[in-house]
Amino acid sequence: MFIDAQQQFSDKQAVTSTGYSTNSVEIPPGLNAGIDMAAQIIVRSESGTNPTLTVELETSADDSTYTKLVGIKKPDGDKVFNIALGSISGLNKFLRLRYVVGGVSPAYNITSMLVAGDGFSSLGVQHIAARGQE
Repeated sequence: MFIDAQQQFSDKQAVTSTGYSTNSVEIPPGLNAGIDMAAQIIVRSESGTNPTLTVELETSADDSTYTKLVGIKKPDGDKVFNIALGSISGLNKFLRLRYVVGGVSPAYNITSMLVAGDGFSSLGVQHIAARGQE
């Protein structure tokens, strides 16, 4: 998969306390509520005692003052999940993610981006053997 850096919220971001994605993302011009896109979250690593992660989607008209639109708890055992934007109203020009962590000494490494469609989840990701390893 090719990832457009301008559509990326986080690139291997270390998250050990509640905070925001490294980048905000501008919704492509001409798109608004009902867009066929998703915020795709990939948890590259997770550690700590009973760590929890909730990802909140926030929006802003000026990339300065943000408002929370929705939050989703990372499904147990999943490393890939998303927030589909199609049914969310109130989207403004800019989006960012807020990572809310819990547990004892939680540590996450997260890559997240805006993708076309509804995104994908761990359930849709299958192991595909490399050539010669079938």
